[in-house]
Amino acid sequence: LLIGIGIQALAEYNLQKSETDGNILSVEYKRDRIPGNLGFDPLGLGKGPGSNIKGLHNTEVNAGRLAMIGITSFLFKEFVVKDPSIAQKIL
Repeated sequence: LLIGIGIQALAEYNLQKSETDGNILSVEYKRDRIPGNLGFDPLGLGKGPGSNIKGLHNTEVNAGRLAMIGITSFLFKEFVVKDPSIAQKIL
């Protein structure tokens, strides 16, 4: 996890370093840049004819939301509802 965060921070730093305003802490707005797009596309899904970067991004966000709902329901069932009779009434 820490290695992944470090790689992402290094990629963001390299993008900031390439800016021409002289301030490494400021972010220049570029219309062609999508937040979180660091150029890592090993399967080439975002290149070529018919590629839909915005659609892929929305799909990824929605999958993350579903994962958060799933883990929340699991944790609720595992740690909050410990009595089987209560769990049967709620769920």
